[in-house]
Amino acid sequence: MRSVQSDPALAALLDRVLHHARAFGRTLPEIRFFILEGLEFASLLEKNVYPRSPTNIWEGKRMVNRRHRIETGQETTLYYEVVQTGNPSYAYLNSSNPPVTQASVMAHVVGHCEFSELNVLRDSNPERTEFVLHLVRKVDLARQQMGEKDYTAYWNACESAASLIAPNSQFNLDGSVLTETAMGHEYSLEEEPSRPTVQPVFETLDTLLHAGSSGGVFQRELTQRRRRETLSRRGFLLRAPCQDVFGFLRYHAPASVAERAILDYQYVARAPQDFVRRTQIMNEGWAMYWEKKLMTELFRERAVKGIIEYCRVFSGVCYPRPYFARNPYHLGYHLWRHIEELYRDGKVSLAYTTETDREVKEHWKVETGIDPVEALGHLVRTLTDYEFLRRFLSTSLIDELQLNRIDRGTAERLGVKPADVVRADERWVWLDPEPIREEMLRFYTHFYRPRIYVIDTDFRDGGLLLYHRDDGRALRPDWIKPTLRNLNAIWKAPVALLTKGSLHAWAAGRYREDSVTPWAFEEILDRMSKGERPFRSE
Repeated sequence: MRSVQSDPALAALLDRVLHHARAFGRTLPEIRFFILEGLEFASLLEKNVYPRSPTNIWEGKRMVNRRHRIETGQETTLYYEVVQTGNPSYAYLNSSNPPVTQASVMAHVVGHCEFSELNVLRDSNPERTEFVLHLVRKVDLARQQMGEKDYTAYWNACESAASLIAPNSQFNLDGSVLTETAMGHEYSLEEEPSRPTVQPVFETLDTLLHAGSSGGVFQRELTQRRRRETLSRRGFLLRAPCQDVFGFLRYHAPASVAERAILDYQYVARAPQDFVRRTQIMNEGWAMYWEKKLMTELFRERAVKGIIEYCRVFSGVCYPRPYFARNPYHLGYHLWRHIEELYRDGKVSLAYTTETDREVKEHWKVETGIDPVEALGHLVRTLTDYEFLRRFLSTSLIDELQLNRIDRGTAERLGVKPADVVRADERWVWLDPEPIREEMLRFYTHFYRPRIYVIDTDFRDGGLLLYHRDDGRALRPDWIKPTLRNLNAIWKAPVALLTKGSLHAWAAGRYREDSVTPWAFEEILDRMSKGERPFRSE
């Protein structure tokens, strides 16, 4: 690994890319570029795109297998771009790429870094990479303190639970867990609503008059006292279901200093994956959008050659795929271009939406004085993929972008019914776009991943109770038992999972499954908001 400044030609090219990005008014953090060889790239990917990671047997085994696949020609080392956003951000160039590809990667990285800086979920923490490297040193020290056997067991338990990271969920730590440090103004307003002071209040009479009402003084004070007792005893209070299960364990599971270092590293290194999952279409599309603009400027001033080769690669990257195997580069790029056109023609307006004359709408072009690029930046600052698609992915655009096009062979394997086909030719079939839009929006609500929540931390004498929110798909039976066992190793107390009509539990080295009455998520949420126990087993 060497800095891009060690290569004068690439350093000059980078200066031109950044010059044009600033000329376009882009908001950028500091970006540090490095040049890597093929195997260095492969190793970087195994380390969650950080220069270093704690030594563990699983990463070593995966790297040995990957190196074998590369050396035998089963896997290529031609990586397009790799970037770890933050401030500073770290981006990596493949030494085997020609100058035109290096320039396009630099331009692409510029788009990613700006998106991470501006997006509503914000994925550009100050000195993130440096902090991860600090945690790596702490984990290496923890390995010496714990011993190889205990370290490996705890590391594996944490790694298996890392899929339960959801820092950007509606039910994240900030919204679900009240801690002693958060008992400020917000807590006082919630638990001690202001009351009129012009009339005297007789608590006994007030309680009788408001019997059964959640607003009674006695009930309010009793709830407040219980919550304060919980906070003083544990240091936290669960006031709503918490979907960021691993984040909850990171802060509140009983752990030694060495174990806490492992929890911190696993969480910090993997948390950005949730951001990528929730914004991938917008993010990749934004990067492609600005890559093309910057590359156009570089070709115009002849800072780089190879425009035909670049067009070939660009068209390959943006090749359309059907909705179930969507290409985020293709979908994101064309959506941003489409939205830019809508703003330029004044079609993002109530007047255009309510216009009923089809001919008028087809020829609509109204000057609004809005800068389309500034309007796109506003969308970056306020939306994630779900809302982005809900607002701008119309059924006509699905058809235009070929998201409903499937080759005949795939259609036969998927069992596509003739009633679902709107047109066909010798090679392709086109499906009805309306159900496709609904299916894509449904995917971006939970990404077809199990939604697991912490709903009780004192279940059956200190046990952790998890809840699986039903979305029509059952959990894999071979997933439940080992996951509960690993969570038990982290929580160091019984762990149970409520899913549909079953209660799965792991305690004292034993697994048990019982049938229980199914509880809806809304019922759990309502009981927790009232300060009641969310679930009691029969």
